[in-house]
Amino acid sequence: MKKWMKTGLIAAAAVMAVSGCSSSGEETTPETEETTAETVSEAELTDEASITLGNYKGLELTASRTAVTDEDIDAQLETLRLQYPAVVEGRAAKEGDVANIDYEGTKDGVAFDGGTASGYDLTLGSGAFIEGFEDGVIGMMPGEEKDLNLTFPEDYLSEDLAGQDVVFHVTLNELKSSEGTEVDDALAQRVLGDESATLEDLRTQVSQSLESQAESSFFNAAGNELLTQVINNSEITTDPDAVEQMYQQLLTTYTAYASQYGMELSDFLSLFLGTDEEGLRTNADTLVQQEMVLDEIIAAEDLTATDEQKELLAQMNYFTSADEMVSTYGEESANQLFDMGAAYYYLIDNAVEASPETEAAETEAPSETAEDGILAEEESAAEASAEEE
Repeated sequence: MKKWMKTGLIAAAAVMAVSGCSSSGEETTPETEETTAETVSEAELTDEASITLGNYKGLELTASRTAVTDEDIDAQLETLRLQYPAVVEGRAAKEGDVANIDYEGTKDGVAFDGGTASGYDLTLGSGAFIEGFEDGVIGMMPGEEKDLNLTFPEDYLSEDLAGQDVVFHVTLNELKSSEGTEVDDALAQRVLGDESATLEDLRTQVSQSLESQAESSFFNAAGNELLTQVINNSEITTDPDAVEQMYQQLLTTYTAYASQYGMELSDFLSLFLGTDEEGLRTNADTLVQQEMVLDEIIAAEDLTATDEQKELLAQMNYFTSADEMVSTYGEESANQLFDMGAAYYYLIDNAVEASPETEAAETEAPSETAEDGILAEEESAAEASAEEE
């Protein structure tokens, strides 16, 4: 078999798992989107690659949708209450407050790199800054300025600053605190950035967001479960060159993300994906198999994503609309991703729900898969490492 395959398409979708924006507050940056989009390229399959597509209809599905409850909505509103503290006045800063500060660090009277910022929100007591900095801000009044005489740790990353005495000139602009803050219209106005917003508006948006997350979770779990079955039912020989190119694209993209998080690649892969570079190569082979199977299903059923599916698929990948996704990936590549999503929908629509006996057996002996599916499911690890707003 010889054809052209977009080896970066599934890779581009897979990496969205660590770059998306949702309740965690971590947003995809333009630089991140550009890096991801650049992974889309073409590779020619050699005669070494072949596929005989196995059964893909009437497959048994154990994944199920999770209903969003009022308790889920209330829990998310409580999280937002903590993330969007209200401004407090008339008292000094104390531990737990979010202090909006300007600061400039100098060594021997000269400002040093990375030691200056304006309008920075610092949670006092978080330990985010060097020892003594946050303690020095505690007790300051809004509008007050202060010099903090501090010493960098001996093991500080920057050799120029390690163990050095410095002075930070700090201005406390504003204090915010979740203490006494209520889940009310005022919270909705802060979260939504709309002075006319009400708590009911916020509840509606939170409910819609949680419903979208639940649907995305089901879509990925179900699609991946069914696609794994199709691969097992099929006879597939992957092209080593395509696998190598997929691996290199994953490696390049994840290296870029690791850099943005200030992490080594090995640590990033372990934290976000639970794998290493060798495991990433195995994943690359699986991704190529997935794309080959999806291409065959799309061709066999003449599938094209509907406008409604495109919008849903774009939102699952943390884009605001299908048009934004097209703008990021380009029309041809985005449409191929949409059609792969349509193949997922086809597999799900043509699956049969597993019997309770089967589900019990699956629970006792769960299977492991290499990837999260064609579209990105938000990772709890990404949430855990997202910075506080």
